[in-house]
Amino acid sequence: MVQGDSRITSRPPSANTAFLLIHGFCAAPDELASMSNFLTENGIASYAVRVAGHGTNPEDLAETSREDSYASVLNGLELVKSWNPEHIFVLGFSMGGALTLSLAAEEDGIDGIILISPAIMLTGFAVKVLPILKRIIKYRSVDLEAIPKLYGYDLTRTKYDREPLEAYHQLVKLTREVQSRISEVSTPALVIQGTADKTISPDNGPMVHDLLSSDMKELQLIEGAPHVIPCHPSRTEAYSHVLPFIKKVIDSHN
Repeated sequence: MVQGDSRITSRPPSANTAFLLIHGFCAAPDELASMSNFLTENGIASYAVRVAGHGTNPEDLAETSREDSYASVLNGLELVKSWNPEHIFVLGFSMGGALTLSLAAEEDGIDGIILISPAIMLTGFAVKVLPILKRIIKYRSVDLEAIPKLYGYDLTRTKYDREPLEAYHQLVKLTREVQSRISEVSTPALVIQGTADKTISPDNGPMVHDLLSSDMKELQLIEGAPHVIPCHPSRTEAYSHVLPFIKKVIDSHN
């Protein structure tokens, strides 16, 4: 495995299937290192892209638009395509789920998508007042030490301790745009959602599953799992659904 500029690339010998991995909001590619390792162990290549504005500093993210985010993951998809694998999948976590759906709606050559805790429906009073609030409060502080203890995460990840409200507003706009386009996605899809997700509503996963136009789609609810499943012990159960889904998709092409 090669790790540089915070991106993670793994290309096992003779891999004929490759994944683009897209991390979540205010985080970085190492958030999906456990998935990259899982795929590597099963002879599957992967590239965990760094979404624009992430893995650098909060000020950078504050100046990053949702269009910049999409451009960065599109570049990641083109890189994976350049490896010339027989099958290409895109896996997105949280915000990465929204970007994955955007790719599936816009781009050709994606055989299947996997969405973990997809952030598509963001609600609450703070979301409604963001356009005003972001002019008063530029950044929201995050207690990075408290999060693992609170949710039981056993793997560390890179995450900003200050989150720009302008970036939140861009995320809300992205999710609203994606909501209106989910029905355009007919790509085979696996949706994985934790029932104890307190970062977003656990209704996000079932909602996405129901709105997809895919003939091949499945929803796996992970009982007691929090939001960041790739960094939580519940990933063992979640990842157990990945290989059967890949096989089902590949078999459908034969």
